[in-house]
Amino acid sequence: MKLGTDTATLLSREPPLAGVLLTHLHLDHVSGMRDVPHGTPIYAGPGETHGSELPYLFTQGTIDRQLDGQDPIQELTFAPDPSGHFAGVVDLFGDGTVLAILVPGHTAGSLAYLVRTPKGPVLLTGDTCHTRWGWDHGVEPGSFSGNRPENAISLGNLRALVARHPAIDVRLGHQR
Repeated sequence: MKLGTDTATLLSREPPLAGVLLTHLHLDHVSGMRDVPHGTPIYAGPGETHGSELPYLFTQGTIDRQLDGQDPIQELTFAPDPSGHFAGVVDLFGDGTVLAILVPGHTAGSLAYLVRTPKGPVLLTGDTCHTRWGWDHGVEPGSFSGNRPENAISLGNLRALVARHPAIDVRLGHQR
């Protein structure tokens, strides 16, 4: 593991945080939340705050400590994706700049985000796929996922999106 910049240092360099969009509530994706200013809205996918998979039994106390003092996590509400490509899509700001995409499987409420940036569209996959090799070969995170068949469908749907729109820059859960 290579040590990067901690959350507190990153936040000190930026304008005040308006909110946090979580991909899911696994420990490695909420670490650093202690440094997020209290009162900052935090959002996650539907059912994500009620995780009951076996790994949660061992990590729930640590996850709770990361979120201690934060306001309750707000779960995003999804309607079915009219295109039928995803379990659900929400335009978070109503202007197409950030789309939350429901990609269940890794966890029940796993989310990916498609962000329109000045350099072009960026897809943040969360842990629907961990690595570049997994992305290139259509391999989901395996036993780390709560529902592997569902995760495989979500990964296939994200890969199909990028195949339809090859300008999308893909950012994976654990590797660029």
